[in-house]
Amino acid sequence: MLFFRQSDDETNKMLPFKSLTSSKQLTPEIIETFFTVTDKMAADIEAKGRIDLLDDKVVALLFFEPSSRTMMSFQSAAQRLKAGMVFAQNASSTSFEKGESLEDLIRMVEAYSDIIVMRHAQQGSADIAAGISKVPFINAGDGGNEHPTQALIDAYTIHKEKGRLDSLNIVFGYDSLQSRSIHSLSRVLSQYEGNRFTFTGPKELEPSDRLLADLRATGTECIIANEVNLHDGYDVAYVNRLQEERFENKVIFEKNRQKYRLNRVDVENSGCLILDPLPRIDEISTEVDDLPNALYFKQASHGVPVRMALLAMLLGKA
Repeated sequence: MLFFRQSDDETNKMLPFKSLTSSKQLTPEIIETFFTVTDKMAADIEAKGRIDLLDDKVVALLFFEPSSRTMMSFQSAAQRLKAGMVFAQNASSTSFEKGESLEDLIRMVEAYSDIIVMRHAQQGSADIAAGISKVPFINAGDGGNEHPTQALIDAYTIHKEKGRLDSLNIVFGYDSLQSRSIHSLSRVLSQYEGNRFTFTGPKELEPSDRLLADLRATGTECIIANEVNLHDGYDVAYVNRLQEERFENKVIFEKNRQKYRLNRVDVENSGCLILDPLPRIDEISTEVDDLPNALYFKQASHGVPVRMALLAMLLGKA
């Protein structure tokens, strides 16, 4: 049996890489172009609902860790572009259950699709898969390591609200050690001049020395604080739940899960944008939801045009 697909030099005409595995690949120049394409996708959704940009393509969605927003927004993005889809959810639904290797799985899935999107619990699995795959590959989260498409959504949201990605005073909380979303967004924003990062949360969950070294190497000021007051001139508070599934010591999780929490009095009249990649568990009280600076649901809604843009750009169709 013969499988036909575009060669690498026929794809990715808008991007300097075939696959997206890390936010380190996302330079300000790439992001500027990406935002332009995302704006066009958002306008197309508003005007037409669906467009036939990828009606000749098949998107493979492989989700081996739980997901709601990432999985459904990629599904919606593919459907709004009229792409076909093949789908696997949970390792038990694939031959992983029989002992098949990740490498062999990717070799087969690339024969069934034109682009692969994967979430996997193993750190570094995205690099392994992208290195094997002959078709473009997108990292939808590899353990506690990276989540580059979430960083695109987050940066797009900040840019839409603030009109810039530089000269921002940003708080990251509350699990900077294990949150792949915090890792990816901080790396993206560290490329812009004048940004100042404050990492807050339990001492046990402070960012790793490696992440801090990478951020500071760009000239970004990084501060560690046990507590912050959002009325002290912060532009953005990017909070994420404590990553329960990644704790080896559940005592640390239980001790801190409700200690670090944004309430209405913390947020109201602060002028600070409140972002959260979701799901929201304990980190933001529901009484915050109706405040004008609570943007996490709007942030999540940007996931569809953002991921439409990425699929189209990686497939050379934008």
